[in-house]
Amino acid sequence: KLDGNDLLLGNLQEGYRHEAQAGTTWRDYFERIVEDRAADESAEWSESDLTADARWLLHQFFRKLPSPGRVHRFWRTAEQFFDELLVQFREIASAHENRWRTRRLLLYPDTAAGAGTWEDRETYLGHWRGAPLELVYLDDRKAFVTASNLARCFTPEESGEALQQESQHEPLELKGDDGQVTTLVVQSVATPEKLGTYAPVIPLDLSPLRFRVLVPLDRATACIEAALAKWREEFARVWDRMPLRIGVAAFPRMTPVQAVIEAARNLEDALKRDGTQTWRVIECQTREGITALSLEHERGRELVLVPTRLPDGRDDVFYPYVQVEDQELRALWDFQHPDGRVYRHMTDLRLGDGVLVHPSRIAALFLDTTGRRFEPPEVRPLGDFERMRAVWDLLVRTSPSLTALRGAWFELEDRKRSWRGTEGQWLPEAEAQWIGLAHAILRDRLAISGAALESLVEAAQRGILEWALEWHLTWLKEGVKGGKA
Repeated sequence: KLDGNDLLLGNLQEGYRHEAQAGTTWRDYFERIVEDRAADESAEWSESDLTADARWLLHQFFRKLPSPGRVHRFWRTAEQFFDELLVQFREIASAHENRWRTRRLLLYPDTAAGAGTWEDRETYLGHWRGAPLELVYLDDRKAFVTASNLARCFTPEESGEALQQESQHEPLELKGDDGQVTTLVVQSVATPEKLGTYAPVIPLDLSPLRFRVLVPLDRATACIEAALAKWREEFARVWDRMPLRIGVAAFPRMTPVQAVIEAARNLEDALKRDGTQTWRVIECQTREGITALSLEHERGRELVLVPTRLPDGRDDVFYPYVQVEDQELRALWDFQHPDGRVYRHMTDLRLGDGVLVHPSRIAALFLDTTGRRFEPPEVRPLGDFERMRAVWDLLVRTSPSLTALRGAWFELEDRKRSWRGTEGQWLPEAEAQWIGLAHAILRDRLAISGAALESLVEAAQRGILEWALEWHLTWLKEGVKGGKA
């Protein structure tokens, strides 16, 4: 029977005295406190193991239950994270040396110059100075508003009157949604009051669970780096159980939106497939309140920096814990879940400890054709994105020309395809020979040696070199020093 005079248990759980006075048995009390509130199947009363029953009771006494207030706080934290990230994305996307990148114009047609008939809010596509020019007709204003990137047409120092003057000498040919072609002579140009400036960012889904947004492809790299930096700053203490997963679907302007949506969904599904992984500690150092963890996993190594000291100087004993493989308590701050799981403070990790991690991932897909959306994307560790960027920076500094870089890439990929089977696996002893070949090709074609050469060979072996070349040369159309894009 429960003892209603037990002050310790009475203070730990306020319902204890009430249950004791009502004559409740320990088994009934366990059922109400533990079994009704724990989803774990092992949380069942056992007459033969009262110690395990006591562990479960104490676990329920001390744990923080998911109250509505706590759930709301977590929800608001995630909402604020993405709200602030959206503001950063808009700033990044709007930063451009040509001010026309984020400007709109109102074009009033010259009705005396043989103007055609236009439908309200219909899109008209034309070309000016060899660049696409999209216009939307507003019947209430009797004018067109530009709906495309004007930086393709205007130089930074030009004004909107340049379009007006040139259209009077050579009228613009516009094609409507019905395929009919009309001509436009601009009589005057003005700036819309409310739509004069814009940020080239379109949020599609903004919630604590998912953040979908359209950004210009040339700003995607900076946006990913901003998201990664913000996640590490705010979620560094819970990096192992609050992963950041990034999917990138890049596509040309005229790609059907249905194909883009399906590609994005396939990326999300691929990123969700990975469960927990065991990462091995190879080094752990703590200095000035920051713990540096060097961890090894199946795809390489990761360096994680975790703040383990509170702003007031006290040690943080609340958040920076990880689940480890051990089944026994070793350090002072270790604690064990009643089902046997052991959690260890990150400052107490040692060489060889196995840490269970929900890994952060990134997957990218380029829809140069709509059929690409059916190809399974390659899911990489999130740290590979920074390594890919570092490889590209190295190539920019060391490559003699874009031609040499493309030649090395073509030769490496050609040999890789010929030395692999139909399923993509290496032929016997082919991988070691390909690595030696990569060493020779990169040395001869790029004229590099030493540590830079070894870094590129290692990146080629892990597929990061190929990713860097595809991302910057094929997707972003960038060049290198001494070459032309």
